[in-house]
Amino acid sequence: MTRVHLYNIIISTVMMGLSSCIEPPLHLPGQNLDFVMPQVETEMDVVWDVDVDLETNWYYGWDLKDDSIWGYIGYERPSSYEVHRYYKGDDPNAKHTNDEAFSIRGNRFRRYFQFGYYDMLFYSDIDSKDGTQVLVMHEELDSVIATTTGTRGISRSILDRSRANDTDGSSAIGLLNQPEIFFGAYPENIYISHDLADYEYDPVENVYIKHLETKLRPLVYIYLVQFILYNNEDGKIMGINGNAALSSMASSTNVNTGHTGNKPAVIYFNTRMKKGLTVKGRKSDVIGGKLTTFGLCDNEPYTRSGARYVGSRAALRNFLYYDLIWKDGQVKTYEFDVTEQCRAQAHGGILTVWIDCDKLTPPDPVNKGTGSLFIPTVEDYNEVFWEIEI
Repeated sequence: MTRVHLYNIIISTVMMGLSSCIEPPLHLPGQNLDFVMPQVETEMDVVWDVDVDLETNWYYGWDLKDDSIWGYIGYERPSSYEVHRYYKGDDPNAKHTNDEAFSIRGNRFRRYFQFGYYDMLFYSDIDSKDGTQVLVMHEELDSVIATTTGTRGISRSILDRSRANDTDGSSAIGLLNQPEIFFGAYPENIYISHDLADYEYDPVENVYIKHLETKLRPLVYIYLVQFILYNNEDGKIMGINGNAALSSMASSTNVNTGHTGNKPAVIYFNTRMKKGLTVKGRKSDVIGGKLTTFGLCDNEPYTRSGARYVGSRAALRNFLYYDLIWKDGQVKTYEFDVTEQCRAQAHGGILTVWIDCDKLTPPDPVNKGTGSLFIPTVEDYNEVFWEIEI
């Protein structure tokens, strides 16, 4: 049985009151740790608490070639992290005035802490398959916003169709690359207390320990996309060029809260075609791909809202755009509304499009070529004024 695993990463924060005694020090009422600066050790462990069963609804499958193109079908364990520590003194509501940043490998983080309140931000480093990271972190003291770079290659017809569906002028702000998968957690108001009574003594380590537990969760969600082509026995659909895109997805996310941005974008991704598969007892050709995205606009993270969409951008429609190559070599872009599928799976899942090839409208005979054209972005142009003397 094929399963996609959703990782939750437990962070155990350990407070250590240093002592030179072999036996635990006598604990008197009101005794405190003013004589020592405590240490905090953060220990991260990975557990699985969500399994997505793909046996029933995922027809495309996943072979070694898919794995070599797009990587593992689900979430993979992070190996290194960025840690930001914000000291707030004695005021839990204080704004961040300083940011201590650390990079760590493995699952342990240990530093000395002052007494008072801290916020801490953890997020995993980006492991880009091709070594070129598209995820961009915009760091400020009170929030970190993640975005991606704009893509330079997309089918012109996909671009035109996405613009045509922007009926109220509030749709895509641009064509964006898929973000790499990463995880984050933001425990707030961690109190480093003076009072020894707040700690548990460990006779083995001869330290006093205070435990704090939180979870790192995905900030990028996986959609497995499949197009089921049936009634194609005569081969009218010869293949694909790999172009596909999903519209009205969030163009950013808040790393601290996991809440997605309000501005939508078209997210470009690639697909692959497998011919002659059997789907529900019928011979079919199946186009599939893996799409990573911040999710729907103005949406809460997985742990706060569950699975279904509860944001304010319900008027936005999510369209899947895809190119098909006909047997005469012409290419046409088609679209399919997957809004309800996306809303029902607001934090990733399987998007399925059923295509009856007998009912497809063929390309216009005058439309020649592959349909896959380079679309330059705005920064490719410079406005130049020439002064000509006459």
